[in-house]
Amino acid sequence: MKKVLLSIFCFVALFFISACEKSPEEQEFDGSKIYFFYQTTCPHCHTAAEYIKENHPDLKIVSRDIRLLGNRQLFNYAVKKYKIGATAGTPLICFDDKYIMGWSDEKAQEFEEYSKPYKK
Repeated sequence: MKKVLLSIFCFVALFFISACEKSPEEQEFDGSKIYFFYQTTCPHCHTAAEYIKENHPDLKIVSRDIRLLGNRQLFNYAVKKYKIGATAGTPLICFDDKYIMGWSDEKAQEFEEYSKPYKK
């Protein structure tokens, strides 16, 4: 009887420990970094990347092509985190508690504002 109870206890403990662990995507998605999700065939992604490279060459950004499986999973995690839903697209630029989806002059202004805490 003691073995059965011990087995049940261990199973329950392992279940709760695993339920409390962060997923690999959640572990990688660090609020101290800016994430840039893109597709190589997206012209808006290229425009955004060029803008950032020209205006913020020292800004450290984690870039991920969402056509690659691991990157797609991280992108999907970001979509859930920010509650974007079915309208998710690229470029998707994620900050700690904010995001920019798409690119335009207005989005460039948002980028300037949101990126301030990440500048040295």
